[in-house]
Amino acid sequence: MPTRLRHMSGHALSSADTARYARQIRLSGFGPQAQSALLNSHVLVIGAGGLGAPVLTYLAAAGVGRISIVDPDTVELSNLHRQFIHSEARVGHRKVESAKQRMGELNSTLDIITHPVLLTPDNALDLIGDVDIVIDGSDNFATRYLANDACEILEKPLVWGTILGFDGQVAVFDTTQGSTLRDLYPVVPAPGSVPDCATAGVLGALCGSIGAAMAMETIKILTGIGSPLYNAVSIHSSLDASWESVPVGRIPHRDPVRDLESHLGDYGAEHGEHGVHENGLSSGTSAGTDPSVTWANIAPGTHLVDIRDDEEVSGGMVPGAQHIPIDALLADPGQIADQEPVALYCRSGVRSSRACAQLRAQGADVTSVSGGYLAYLSLPR
Repeated sequence: MPTRLRHMSGHALSSADTARYARQIRLSGFGPQAQSALLNSHVLVIGAGGLGAPVLTYLAAAGVGRISIVDPDTVELSNLHRQFIHSEARVGHRKVESAKQRMGELNSTLDIITHPVLLTPDNALDLIGDVDIVIDGSDNFATRYLANDACEILEKPLVWGTILGFDGQVAVFDTTQGSTLRDLYPVVPAPGSVPDCATAGVLGALCGSIGAAMAMETIKILTGIGSPLYNAVSIHSSLDASWESVPVGRIPHRDPVRDLESHLGDYGAEHGEHGVHENGLSSGTSAGTDPSVTWANIAPGTHLVDIRDDEEVSGGMVPGAQHIPIDALLADPGQIADQEPVALYCRSGVRSSRACAQLRAQGADVTSVSGGYLAYLSLPR
C-alpha cells in the first residue's frame, strides 16, 4: 500500500537513526524505507490527554519527524492516573508544553510544535492543511465532528478514537477511501447526552489500549504497511478483552462536506463566536431552554460560577468566578438566587449546558459559557 507522504525519500537515515530505530527497521516489511517515511512525516494530534498521551509517546518514540499538538488545557492532578505523559511537577502547566518536554526527553531529534488553543472553525483548516494525517484524541463531539469535516474538505486521513466506561472504539476516516465519522454517526449527539470521563469515570489502562491502537493505525498509514482500519470501526471491550470489527459504509447519496460554515450548528455551540447571535443565544436555541454565551458575549455584571469538581479547579479558574460543584448547585439552586444573571462554565461546556437547562426550567436566569474553561484558556493573552 502506498504511503500518504509527499516526499518519502526526503530523509536519508543517519547512523544515529539506524541505531535508535534498529528494532523496528529490522521488522520484515518495514525496513529503512518505512523509517524514512516516519521521519519525513508531519502529524497533528488533537488533545494531549488520556488518548493523546499514548499516541504522542509512541509516535515520538517511533520517530515521526514533526508532531503538532493542539490542546488549550492545563495539567490537573486528576489527569495523572491516565495521562502518563505528564507528571506531578507539571500540574498547572499547559498540557502541550508538558507533553513537548516529555517527548523531547524521549526523542530530542523531533520537531514538536505546540498550539495551546481549541480547534475551532476559524483555525481548523489552517492547522490541518499542512499535515499528512490527523489523530483525534479529543473528548467532545463538537471537536470530533469539526476535525472530521475539516479532514474531509482537505482529503486528509483522520485516526479517531473514543472511550466510554470500560469500552473503546478506533477507526480511520478518509473520504478518499470511503466512510467518515458522519457515516458512522450521522446525527450529532446533543451536548450533555453522553457523559464525559469527568462524569462517568475512566481507567488509564483503557486509554493506553485505545491510544496504542490509534498510534499503530497512524504508523500503518504513514509507512504503507498492513491494512489500515478504513470503512470499519474496531470496538474493544476491556472487561472481556475482546475486539470486534464492524463494517462502516458510506451513506448512499450523503452530501460531502465542502465547507465548515454550513455545519456550524454541529460544532458552533462549543467553539468561539460561531452559532451565537447578537442577543447572546446560540443559534437553534430558544430563550426558555439552554442559551449559551461566549466569553466575549458575557454581559457586564454577570456572576460567573465554575461548576467543575474540586480537583479540576486546582489547576486554575477564571478570576472572580465563584466555585460551586455541579451536584451542589443542582441540589441547592438558592446559592445563586441573589446573584442573577449568572453564567455557568465547566471544562468544555457540556456539563454547564446540562445544568443551565435544568436551572432555567426552574426559572433561574442563567446561561452556559460555550467551550467552558478550555475556551477561556484559548483567549489571546
